[in-house]
Formats: sequence, C-alpha cells, structure tokens
Amino acid sequence: MSKSILCIGATLVDELYFSQNTIIPNSSNPAQKSSSIGGVISNIAQHLALLGLHPNLITVLGKDSEAILIAEQFNKLGISFSESNFDAPSTGKYVSIAQPDGTLYVSVCQDTTPEYLSVPFLESKSNFIKDFDVILLDANCSAEALQWIISFAKANHQKLIIEPVSVSKASKLAALDLNGVYMITPNQEELHAIATIDSEEESVLVSHLLHRGVEKVWLRKGNQGSVVFDANNSLELSVPTISIIDSTGAGDAALAAWVFGYCNQENELSSLQLAHSLAMEVLQIKGAVVTSITADSLQKIKNNYYHD
Repeated sequence: MSKSILCIGATLVDELYFSQNTIIPNSSNPAQKSSSIGGVISNIAQHLALLGLHPNLITVLGKDSEAILIAEQFNKLGISFSESNFDAPSTGKYVSIAQPDGTLYVSVCQDTTPEYLSVPFLESKSNFIKDFDVILLDANCSAEALQWIISFAKANHQKLIIEPVSVSKASKLAALDLNGVYMITPNQEELHAIATIDSEEESVLVSHLLHRGVEKVWLRKGNQGSVVFDANNSLELSVPTISIIDSTGAGDAALAAWVFGYCNQENELSSLQLAHSLAMEVLQIKGAVVTSITADSLQKIKNNYYHD
C-alpha cells in the first residue's frame, strides 16, 4: 500500500437530532440529540485513518474549544492536519433533523471553508499538496478554490476525486473545467446540478460529464445501489435491504472504503462492494463514522453482504 492520500475540505461539528415521532412542520417536535465530528472530508479522513491509510488533511479549524476537541481526536486517529488553516473565529457546524426511521428531514450548515481555504492559502501550500498520489476534495470549497485544485492536480498528474456534498454545493461544479478529474461521486440530484445540459436521461447526463473530462462518474442511487461509469464501461452493484437508523455520512463512508480498496489494489467490483458495505454499516448507527471499523473487519463485513 504505497499511495499517499490528501483530503481537502470542511471539518464541522455535527449535531444530529432524531425526532421521536413523524415530524410535524411549523411545530415543536421532541427529539434525541447526538454530537460528533463531521464535515464530509473529515468523515472520509476518519474512516481512512481507521482503515490504516494514514491520510493527511487540509481543513479549517476555529479558535474555539470545539476545535481543541477535534484536534485531539484527529491526533488520536493519526490524521495529520498541520497544514490546515487555524485562523477562523469558530469551527463550522452542521445540524440535521431526521425522521424516526433515520431519513433526513432537513439540515443546515454554517461553514467557513469557502473563506479560509482560499486560492491564496492553497497556493501557499503548493509544495505540500503536490507530493500526494490521491487527492480527495469536497465541494464545500469555493468555486475558485475547486477550480484551482482541479487544475493543480491535473498539472501534477494526481488522482483527484470530488465528492459533491449536496445539490447546492454540486452546482458550483457546473461552470468549472472538469478536465483531468479522476472521479466524481454524485447522487442523482447532484448529477443534474453538475451537468450543464437539460435532460432527464441519466445516461445522457453521465456522458456529458465524461465528455467534460471526468474519467469516472460514480452515481449513487440510494437503495438501488450505485453505478460506476467510464468512457467504455459501466459497473452496477445493488445493495441488500437493511433497516436505516441514520443516513448521515453514508456516502462519505462509501468513498473512504472505495479508496481503501483502490489503495490495496482491489479490482473495481471489490472496491465497490467494500464501499457499499461500509455505507450500510453507517446507515445502521447514529452518526457518520463507524469508530470500531478496521481493515480486517471491513473485509469480513463485505464477505457477509456479498457472498459471491
């Protein structure tokens, strides 16, 4: 396992509220609360660390007690984050409200990533960034920063994978030059936001992204599984039916497990099975990170879900 990994994007404090009853809009709803470290790229970095991949992280941490607690956890996991920006007055926060069955009802996010992971800041880290084989990037960054990283990774022959995060964040990618991006990982709604053509045909939208220079499009389809497309082939994988407790972070876990497979030279089907397996484990807990996961246990979980 020789590939070095750099994660770039948001670190947040996650506050997750689970409604005890079906949510009634415009009314107070009793709920239970769970708090943890969040942010798409930090969720990914935590799983990568637990799986033994020793990721580096460039993110934003504020001047507050929450940042101190996050730093302690990153140090405990072995996530190196010394090249991050520590100038923000406060650490970002993500608040979600879920239905009793764990499905997301609504979420809000306060995030300083676009301001503090600016192009000048990233340029100041150029010598550090160029040394990595794989860059994982979330779309919490500004459009200008996203474009800078895309161009930088292409120029330095690095594998760049972009996680769109949400429909609103994904829309920033619509106007960017995506030539040189190794993979992008939208769900169906995010795919529509990224594409710059008006079509309801999934295949047309995917082909459009491939023609814009993306090497692979990994389309997430919820309980229908997912499909990885490239210019010549597509690989589709279903998922078993499970009971969902909380949907937060499932896509982040899937990407971390896929990268784990990629770095261990697993074939694409095995990497996709690993991805689905970790995502399904996250769906069955409260929170975005399976803190007990290891490389060995993930392989066992995969074999349980995918026997053949």
